[in-house]
Parts: sequence; structure tokens; C-alpha cells
Amino acid sequence: MSDSVPNISATKQALQAIQTLQRRINELETSAHEPIAVVGMACHFPGDLNTPEAFWQALVDGKDLICEIPSDRWAVDDFYDPTPDTPGKMYTKYGGFLQQVDQFDAAFFGISPREAHSMDPQQRLLLHTVCEAFDSGGFDLNHVYGNRIGVYVGISNFEYGAHLIWPQDKSRIT
Repeated sequence: MSDSVPNISATKQALQAIQTLQRRINELETSAHEPIAVVGMACHFPGDLNTPEAFWQALVDGKDLICEIPSDRWAVDDFYDPTPDTPGKMYTKYGGFLQQVDQFDAAFFGISPREAHSMDPQQRLLLHTVCEAFDSGGFDLNHVYGNRIGVYVGISNFEYGAHLIWPQDKSRIT
């Protein structure tokens, strides 16, 4: 007779385990659909647009952020030729340029001056901008490590590496 009568205690335990697993499945399914909260933003664009609000306003106003190549960037006339097919030359004197790209607090990031000098300026700008985004969101960088926080970045071009490999002025690399 004991073979045909189910063990009530084991059945209750199995039912409790199933209910616990179902609750966990429901929690996981719910968390998979939780919205993402954007709590901090930062940006740097040509035209000295260094806040999301300034960038948005430039978009609304249809502002043209292209300017003549700043003289402190490179000797434009050494590389310019109005003929598009001239080898080794560019046929425009205009572009989108960020301001103060030479401003970087290497010590703040624990980076030596020599290492900072050889870093791509976009990497330096990225570090600076990420800190601005955390500040914008009210985060203390000392308490960010170990938390579930994502940083999403849009960045382009990689021409600085070529300058390190084939510098025009060998004295720049020290």
C-alpha cells in the first residue's frame, strides 16, 4: 500500500520548489523589460559645443559647425591643393574642430605626462567626457566601481596612431 500512496511531504516540497522557480522566472522576465535610465550625458562637438543642451540648440538652429582649419593644428598650406586628385594633398581648408584638445589633466587620471603625450587625443577626450557624464548624473566617481553602470560612447577616426608611427616631426615623440 505504501507504493500506491504518494508521499505528501515530498509532494509539498516539490510544489514549493516549483512555486519558487516560477517566481524567479517571473522576476527575470520582468527585469529583462525594465527601461534603461540615462542619468548623465556629456559631449564635445565642433563649434565649442560642450553640453548636450548646446548641441541640441545648434541642431535646432541649423548651425554650421564647419570652420577653416585652425592655424595651431597644422600648416594648412603644406597639405592643401585645390586639385582633388593631387597625391598627398587635401583639397579643402575646412573641417569640424574641437576646441582646447590640448587641455588634459593627466595626473587626475593617474597617467604620466609622457604616456599622456603619446595617447590619441580622442582617448584623452573620452576620459574627460566620461567624467563629465558621471558628474552630470550626480555620480561620485569614487563610488562607481563595482556597480552596474554602463558607459556608451560614440567616437570616430583613428589617425593619431599614424602620427606616432610615422611622425612628421620626430622631435614630438619623446
